[in-house]
Amino acid sequence: MPTIPPSIESEQSLDRPVKVVNRTIANCTTVKRHSHDWGQFIYANKGVLSVVTDTDRYIVPPEQGVWVLPNISHEVTTLTEVELTSFYIRNDASNALPSECCVFEINQFLKTLILEAKSCCNDYQNNDADDLLLSLIRLKLATAPKVRLQLPYPQDKRLLAMLSIIQNNPSNRYDLKRWGEIVGASSRTLSRLFKAETGLTYNAWRQRLNVQLAISKLSNGDAISTIASDLGYESPSAFAYMFRENTGVTPSYYWDKG
Repeated sequence: MPTIPPSIESEQSLDRPVKVVNRTIANCTTVKRHSHDWGQFIYANKGVLSVVTDTDRYIVPPEQGVWVLPNISHEVTTLTEVELTSFYIRNDASNALPSECCVFEINQFLKTLILEAKSCCNDYQNNDADDLLLSLIRLKLATAPKVRLQLPYPQDKRLLAMLSIIQNNPSNRYDLKRWGEIVGASSRTLSRLFKAETGLTYNAWRQRLNVQLAISKLSNGDAISTIASDLGYESPSAFAYMFRENTGVTPSYYWDKG
């Protein structure tokens, strides 16, 4: 998987409250881990990407966008070809935005504003119209619904060993007793650690992972039956039930959105 540097603009000083940067990135490309002094809102006009911080992984399909806090080290990887628009937001202009990294649901009105702001990238006029547009986007983001599908990462070495195996083979269905035999801990210890370090039970964490993997596959047009099998579900209906319970929508919602 090729690695590319962050945008040139991310290494420059931020000379205005909001700077808009457009970028097209090929499929299966990683933007090198980096951080900056300002917050960044990333919206994919087309395609699906993941954003990984030191503690969480976020999947960002179209109609959603991720907010990355200032000074948070992060890495961006494309899961399809991506056309993205980033808003670099200076600290004195982001007071109303969340104090944690998160994914926003983007409605049609906010999407229209974001697409209009793309023209500010190379043609920022520092006039009332541009300033009002960018201010309105910030205000709408501050009240946008959050999508709680980030995947928190634990720190314990035994849990990390488990997760490495699971992510490489998501159809694996070992229970905590079997995992305990593999990593050298009791099932009770693993259960306690999972909750303490991720805020989720083991089963809830597995479902979050499966949802993230499924969204990527769905956006590429993979069949629901194939995805269900790849993720270890006995039937497409069992997979679809889990997906809807976690996202509020059916898997077909994400078809062709990439």
